[in-house]
Amino acid sequence: MSSARRANEPRRAPTFLMALLACSLMFTLTGFLWFGPGADDQRRNDYIAAHPELSASVRTLIQSGQVAPGMTQAQVQAAWGPPPPDCHGWQSNLQTIWDYCHHPGRTLVIFDQNGRVSNVQVPQ
Repeated sequence: MSSARRANEPRRAPTFLMALLACSLMFTLTGFLWFGPGADDQRRNDYIAAHPELSASVRTLIQSGQVAPGMTQAQVQAAWGPPPPDCHGWQSNLQTIWDYCHHPGRTLVIFDQNGRVSNVQVPQ
């Protein structure tokens, strides 16, 4: 009779699979919070809040996710985030080039020797 009762009981997933599912869900939610919608806005707002000395024009550029000549490397990272690790940049004594290869058409941000944007090359 005990074997008949076991046959009628619903099958349970092994504990390992349940733990794996719980971990997957946790990592998915964590990734969504850090890299999902709103992550760019949060990064921009945090930078602006930490730098009240920003000019109104630079503040507007960062808030709108734009990069322009004269911005510092930190300001570019606030606006766009760091260049993706799989995009290769270049550095010399006179300039540094950050490659945002996932931006539409592959965008290059060129910094002068003082660490300020001298040019933003967006393919046409």
